[in-house]
Amino acid sequence: MPMPDTDTTSPKYLRDKYAIAGVGETTYTRGSGVTTRALGTWAVRNAIEDAGLKASDVDGMLSYQSGDSTFSTFIAGDLGLRLNFYMDVFGGGSSTEALIGMAIGLMEAGMCKAVVIFRAMNGFSQVRIGGTGARSAAGKWSGTRRWRARSAAQNCSRAAGRIARAPCREFR
Repeated sequence: MPMPDTDTTSPKYLRDKYAIAGVGETTYTRGSGVTTRALGTWAVRNAIEDAGLKASDVDGMLSYQSGDSTFSTFIAGDLGLRLNFYMDVFGGGSSTEALIGMAIGLMEAGMCKAVVIFRAMNGFSQVRIGGTGARSAAGKWSGTRRWRARSAAQNCSRAAGRIARAPCREFR
């Protein structure tokens, strides 16, 4: 089979080929009283409607979390989606950008026609990333204290605190 004359190694190959077509949000409230699953389902439904698609048009789903959200398969089931591909990433930071690149790859490979990416959390009433006290990540997750897992913000603030205090100790 002859190869097409298209240079697929250039970034120009993907330019103007894919777009973020819909955005879905929920209301922003303190103490929402609903689960992250309900919030995620609500937001994904809004994104599908905003894109002018039907639920049956979406065949891929990606999400990221830090143990504070819900899984793609639950959202897909709630909306009646039949997925060809799904993935739930445990992470933060640049996960959103990575998932956008992955969605493009899934469509480019022909595995999916439309991919939804979501993030659902109850930051006020449940786990708050980088928070302290009752809603901190450290107190909510089993084994977290023992393994000393923290969010990136907590790690950076602790490191910055050490660096800032180090010279003070030297001159006392």
